[in-house]
Amino acid sequence: MRGAWDTRSSLRLFRLFQHRLVKDSLVLLGVQITGYLLPLITLPYLTRVLGPSSFGLLTLGSALVLYFYVITEYGFAVTGTRRVAIVQEDISKVSAVYSAIMACKLGLLVLCFLTLCGLLVWIPKLHQYWQLYLVSFLQVLGWCLSPTWLLQGMQRMRFIAYSDYGAKIVLVAMIFVLVHKPSDYLRAAALQSGGFVISALIGMVLVFGVLKIRLVWPPFEEMKTAMIAGLPVFFSMASLTAISSTNTMILGMVAQPDQVGFLGAGMRLITAARALTNPITTAVYPHMSRVAARSRSEGIRMMQKQLLWTAAPFLLITLVLAFFSPLVVQILYRKAYAETGVLLRIMCLTPFVHAVSMCFGTYYMLAFGYEKEWSKIVTRMLILNFITLFLLMLVMRPVRAVAATTTIMDIYSATASYLFYRRTAKAAKTTRPVNAVELTPK
Repeated sequence: MRGAWDTRSSLRLFRLFQHRLVKDSLVLLGVQITGYLLPLITLPYLTRVLGPSSFGLLTLGSALVLYFYVITEYGFAVTGTRRVAIVQEDISKVSAVYSAIMACKLGLLVLCFLTLCGLLVWIPKLHQYWQLYLVSFLQVLGWCLSPTWLLQGMQRMRFIAYSDYGAKIVLVAMIFVLVHKPSDYLRAAALQSGGFVISALIGMVLVFGVLKIRLVWPPFEEMKTAMIAGLPVFFSMASLTAISSTNTMILGMVAQPDQVGFLGAGMRLITAARALTNPITTAVYPHMSRVAARSRSEGIRMMQKQLLWTAAPFLLITLVLAFFSPLVVQILYRKAYAETGVLLRIMCLTPFVHAVSMCFGTYYMLAFGYEKEWSKIVTRMLILNFITLFLLMLVMRPVRAVAATTTIMDIYSATASYLFYRRTAKAAKTTRPVNAVELTPK
């Protein structure tokens, strides 16, 4: 009996790992672990050789270019992925979607570069480090060219792994070879940004060479349709970036660079922990979109099943940060970054709360076509962020005020998206399926 039970259990386990969602999630988990584990390997080295001030400058460079990332991304990672997921069996339709969205992204890229040049000329504090910001802008170029959204929509997760591994491994090796002192922060910025460009180029080779996607001249109407469809998501993403990047930029204006370095060192760990939700979300989201387009009630049942698997593991991360942050900082950064341990404890709730927010925000609101409602939540969160930050800066250190505001905003996002789900889920089961707008070749 026991042998038969073991055989049946092994068979079920084998079938589980053969399921497409499970395989995609595991592949993307490997990508995510590599994407954040490798930079975490360099993080202790960079914080020590650059010191808090130069590391703070590196953090400011990344914070500024995040604005331009959001503009070039424009929500296409959500709307483009969903459209490709629905038409993925027809290469001509996929090519039309890809061509229209890439035309929009390249136009936005040019606009962003011209805007950056203007800012560097007219704002003295930015002009002082103009080389840093120009080098950091290479990240935007890499993000713009990256076909990850297309590969995600076509559920070719292995290709995302192929494009990521090589670039990131080379990046790590070069940082140890070329960065040795505080004045090398420009080299560090160039290496980090260059990794995004290399990864994007590898991904494009796979898209054109293996998937046989072809660029076609996109009619203006198709580009207009893509821009209109992405607008609600763009507003929500822009608001989220305005929260994270602007908080960092505000801190840079009112505090010394070393304070930005303390925050940046802590946020790198928090971001890495929160981003571990991305492999699951990236694998589940296109499938959830297709299920919701076919049957809302089936999509809601799937979302409820995914909630536990997505959120529960991050409770452990939250507990580790709550109890062991000073020890983690001591191991990674040494005594010079003691303030980072305090900041990590303030932000310890965010990995778990962010995972809950991803379930109700991405799996439900975005996959089910509630982009406008999600945008409203994020817009309210943007306003609340700056009110909260201003009030907290009156009673505590600016760097701790930024950390506390980050936690409060994550709690608000999770709570608001959950309450929306409670209000609408029952009615959603009886309404017609989501009909995503498709871009078809003319």
